[in-house]
Amino acid sequence: MSEGYPKVSLVVPVYNAEGYIAEAIDSILAQSYENIELIVIDDGSSDGSLKIINAYADRCTVISQENRGQSAALNAGWQISTGDMLGYLSADDKLESDAIECLVSAWRAQPEAVMVYPDYWLIDEYSRAFRLVEVPSFDYSDVVLRGVCPVGPGALFKRELLELTGGWDCQLRQIPDYDFLLRVGLFGNVLHVRKALAGFRVHGGSQTFAASDEAKAREYHYVLDKFFSRDDVPAVFRDKRPMAEANSLVLMARLHLRAGRYLRALGCLKQAYSLIGVAVLNYRSIRLLINGVFGRALHGFRVAYSKWI
Repeated sequence: MSEGYPKVSLVVPVYNAEGYIAEAIDSILAQSYENIELIVIDDGSSDGSLKIINAYADRCTVISQENRGQSAALNAGWQISTGDMLGYLSADDKLESDAIECLVSAWRAQPEAVMVYPDYWLIDEYSRAFRLVEVPSFDYSDVVLRGVCPVGPGALFKRELLELTGGWDCQLRQIPDYDFLLRVGLFGNVLHVRKALAGFRVHGGSQTFAASDEAKAREYHYVLDKFFSRDDVPAVFRDKRPMAEANSLVLMARLHLRAGRYLRALGCLKQAYSLIGVAVLNYRSIRLLINGVFGRALHGFRVAYSKWI
């Protein structure tokens, strides 16, 4: 990797995002950092996304493929990329104009780090910021044992992580980013830049706030089983696996609550309590469960309010 100004490859996976994709691409093309490779992959969109993307074909690499999911699209883009540092941007999100410059500067100060990520804004469908998200600094113990995923839009990681981790798991639809972060933490330090450098869009079609089916909720079981089956998991985490499983059951309960599956949520909480009662009876878990009950309603209110004003 160049010790000066590394080439940064950004992949934008697109699926039916005609209302937002132009702004996402424009935010990358407007970066103050110049050494950027942009790859945009249309993942079988049925709306006008591909037509919009093709208008940028002279300034980025455009690929169209059958619908295979976000993880497959990202892996495909990263595999053909040529950058020293890699990243992605969802088709409905955006970057601040100095985002890549700030992230690369942070990495240059600590080049042993394997990933760098910023704070971000929550933005509405009209790109108006309504809340600053100051994410926590990276604590690998919290990632493994509490299911914390602090990394949001704008993150960059070293290219060698692609081979070391195997990229994103194409079987996952709900938490592929968390699964990836579990593996990233095994290979080095992760930096947090305390500056909002991206916009995470909240709107009616946001997958983050959509009701998850039972298969998506069960992804936490799959992810933890896969992680703890690795030979390189530190013993300190392996010995505390029940805590990780209990906290993952609370997260599963939250997804069930969002979808109105209250009995399923109760079952998860009973399992969590049987493993480690404190995983259920603490402030963080209660907040997560309240979010599961009221989160979608609040999301709907924000979307309606943004349209009204």
